[in-house]
Amino acid sequence: MAFMALRTPEVSVGALLLLTGPIPSEPGRGYSPPKTIESRNTYITYDTLRLKKVTPMPRTPIITPAAVARAATELLAQGRPVTNAGVLQLVGGGSMSTLVPLLRAWREDQKDRVAREEIEIPEPVMEQVRELATRIWRDATEEAQTATDALRRELRELRLESEQQQGELVAHLGKVEAERDAAIEQRDQLSTRVDALEADQRQSASERAKAAAALEAVREKCEFLATTLAKAEARADRAEARLVEILKERTAEKSSAKSARTGRAKPGEAGAAG
Repeated sequence: MAFMALRTPEVSVGALLLLTGPIPSEPGRGYSPPKTIESRNTYITYDTLRLKKVTPMPRTPIITPAAVARAATELLAQGRPVTNAGVLQLVGGGSMSTLVPLLRAWREDQKDRVAREEIEIPEPVMEQVRELATRIWRDATEEAQTATDALRRELRELRLESEQQQGELVAHLGKVEAERDAAIEQRDQLSTRVDALEADQRQSASERAKAAAALEAVREKCEFLATTLAKAEARADRAEARLVEILKERTAEKSSAKSARTGRAKPGEAGAAG
């Protein structure tokens, strides 16, 4: 009975080989009795180590004649061309060198099958087919000629209508060009008039600026005259007041002098009377 007593988490097979030496491929040959190996506190005890030879399982081929035939038939049913890449895609993989001969064999088989399925048509039937084809061709030719004649008539009518429309368009174009020329002339006249109006506007603006400047000068002069008049009126008022004061003083002086003369005259008159 084999058992392991490990103090480490893992011991690899390489470590076992280094510790125990080569392991015989056949039990019983060159095999020593069980022993215990100690390495770095790791104890391994075994009875027998056997090496198993793993035999791989056989693989089933992907590309077979049946698979190639099914893929090619499916491509034909889908209306697609039978190509190496298309068949290989439907098969699901494999080698192109294996696919090519199988697909070539399938094509040869299809040719043989079609050749075997061909049926020989009797001569009377072929004669009837020829007559039917001739009749169909004659009818088709007559119908084509009739359609061609109708198409030619329609083309002539369309050409006449197109020429008429072209004449109308030319006349309309001439009218439009005349209107355009008149509009251009009117535009030029309006442009000239606008230029004249702009010149008048600029002149009016200049004159208005001059008038505004003159008005401002007149306003300043009026203000100066008003100030001068106010000062003159103030001086006149002061002069008038002074004149009134002087008149009052003179009147008072005259009254005083008269009173004085009157006082001096009264004693003389009294002495004369005595």
